[in-house]
Parts: sequence; structure tokens; C-alpha cells
Amino acid sequence: MTARRIFFSALFFLAVLFSFAAGMWTTYKDWKPWQLTTDVQKLWRSWRATGQFLRDGTYQPRADYSADMVYVAKRPERAAKGYWVINRFDPVTQTFVTDLIDQEGITVHSRPIDYSLLVPDGNPTEFAHITTMLPDGSLMVNFGNGRSMARLDACGKPIWNKNDQVYHHSIEKADDGYWTWAEPLWSGGQNQEMVRFDPETGETMETMHLIDDVILESSQNALALTIPEGFKFTRDAREGETKDILHPNDVEALSAAMAPAFPQFRAGDLLISLRNINLVAVIDRRTHRVLWAQHGPWLDQHDPDFQPDGTITVFSNNIDRNRSTIIQVDPKTGVARDLFEGTETNFNSFIMGKHQHLPNGNWMITSPIEGRVLEVTAAGEMVREWSNILDGRYNAIVSYSEFLPDGYLERLPNCQE
Repeated sequence: MTARRIFFSALFFLAVLFSFAAGMWTTYKDWKPWQLTTDVQKLWRSWRATGQFLRDGTYQPRADYSADMVYVAKRPERAAKGYWVINRFDPVTQTFVTDLIDQEGITVHSRPIDYSLLVPDGNPTEFAHITTMLPDGSLMVNFGNGRSMARLDACGKPIWNKNDQVYHHSIEKADDGYWTWAEPLWSGGQNQEMVRFDPETGETMETMHLIDDVILESSQNALALTIPEGFKFTRDAREGETKDILHPNDVEALSAAMAPAFPQFRAGDLLISLRNINLVAVIDRRTHRVLWAQHGPWLDQHDPDFQPDGTITVFSNNIDRNRSTIIQVDPKTGVARDLFEGTETNFNSFIMGKHQHLPNGNWMITSPIEGRVLEVTAAGEMVREWSNILDGRYNAIVSYSEFLPDGYLERLPNCQE
């Protein structure tokens, strides 16, 4: 081989090696060249699947057991009386909207969730995680990882807006306000705190810091939350700079009305969910002691709820197991069961999820990734189903839904007034 050929062969080899190294480095650093390539691949996959350019994670093939119509009522005479609030991804506008749906499955009001109205230079299509409705028809909203929690009027305009932290995952009503999770930099960060706030003004009324007030309060608390002695928390990391070791995704207070069913707890004690360690726990609001904690049998869970019979129910996502479940546990004994085992109730969402025990004994179940909202009887019989239909094969996601009983709303929201 001539010297010239050796030179050009070596040059070609070095160029290939440099390109490979550059690609690996941009991947490691998540820099724009790699991000752009990844985004284009995701858009191409969505186009091949649906004929539309959709963001990743907003559409899913419809399951065989799912309805292929937007609204199906199999047992309408057994439906709970009231409205459904459904926050969904709209594939036409590529944004999130919140619909109010009546007893017949008809949308009586629809409201845009525009993040750019809340955060300067914010993306109007930011993922809206929770939208919960107040009696006057206004909505409280937080975002998947956006720096805002706000209350919106019937037209989607802000009434108040909190931008000081990342408020995330849950907004749960209590006897003395609402509770949510907050972190200064991102929703999976380690510097988490529980926040009680006034829904009228957004004012923070109480906080409980997960590290300082709970984990460091006692070695028993740390043990329950799987934190070993001497562990050094990272309090100032942004997304991708530290591990999401706990991933808190729900906090709700035991109401005074339900407290007699839980003599081991007191009204106001906090029920929390830490998804990444499969933990559901109750924390004493006064002493910050972990009163009860159980790791599973739920997996990657969301939305634990106190129930009037003294049990706790949990939406178990069951990642990689092809079926999600609602698990009921007795915190006095630890005995648990699949609430709908052997019934026609079937759903599967590997992330997010919501369930609600309705006044007539039925259950409302939100299966976000499937884009479905179900109402089923206590025996697991399908009552009705709402689906966020994208096309003949796919559904778009539903991030959250809730049931409002008759009489809850003072009036229907109206953007024309």
C-alpha cells in the first residue's frame, strides 16, 4: 500500500471515529443535534402510525376491549348523576383542553389550557397534568414539568398564577384548602415538599418538606422511605442531573368526616405516594412521623385514596405487565386485594392514572395512556366509557378526569359572559 493510500485511509478512519465520538457525546449531553434527530424520528413514527405529526407519548393503539366510539353507555340507568371533567390531548390543535361532559356524554363546555398565558415564552402545548374544577366552574391546573400552578376562568385566562416552584402531579382537596407537591427545579428532583394552599388566592398556607421534616425527623422515617444512613441528597439539580429516587405523585389529607374509619390516624394526616419505591404511606401532620407505610403489592402506583370503610385504594400501573389494577389494602393488617379481579373491568396505563369512588357506589377510572375514562359498578360491570378517539386505530391520551356530583357546580362555566 502506498504512503498516499495509507494517509487517506487513516484520514477516513479518523473522520469516522470523530463522527462516532461526536454522536456519542451529543447523545450523552442531550445536545440539540441528537435531540433534533430523535424528535424527527418520533414525528416520522407518528406519521406512519396515524397520518399526523404528533408529539411522542400522546397516542396509543386502541385495545381490543376498548370502545371504538367517543361515548358508550352500556348500563346508563346505573350511572352516577353528575358531570365528568376530562383533560385530554387534542390532536387537531396539538394542545390540551378540559371538557365538561354531561350525563348523556355531551360536551357542554371546553376550555383551552395555554401554558404561554402563565409563563413568559412558555410553550402553549405544555403537558397539562391536573385540571380540577371548583364549584364556580374555574379550574386549577398544574403541568408535567412546567413552572406554574394556576386557577383559570371559563375562557382559560388566569385568575391567579404561582410561578415560584414546579407544582406537580396532584391537586387534592382537604378540609382546610388543597394539597400538592412542589420542587424548586423539576418534578423528579429530590428537594420535594408538600404544600397546602388557598384555592381562592393560591396563597401557600402550610408546607412539609420531605427531606427536612420527614426523612431527617427520625431513622425510622428514613428506613420506611428507603433512605440509608448518611445519604447525601442533591437539592439543586435539574432534570437529567440527578436520579429521581422517589418520584412523589400524590398527597391528600384524611378528612374529618372519614377519620372515624381510621382510628390509627387523625384528621389531617397525609396519605402520600412515592412511585419509584412503590410506597404508599401515611404521615402524622403534627409530628411528621410515618404512621404507616407499605411497599406494594402495587407497582409504579398513583392516586392512593382513603375510603369510608377504613381501607385505602391504589391505582397500580403495573409497568410491563399489560394490565393495571385498583388495589384495596387494609392499613391495619396489610391485607390487599385486586378490587376488580375476575370482572369485565380491564384497563392498562403504564404511567399516570386516577380512580374515584362515586356517591352511588360505582367507580370512575381514568386510564390515561389508553385515552379512556370508565365508570364501573362495585362488581366490575361496565356502566359507560368515554374515549379520546384519534382515528380508526388510535386514541389520544387523557391526562386526568374527575366526577362532579349533581349540585357541586354553582352554574355551568360560560366563556361568553
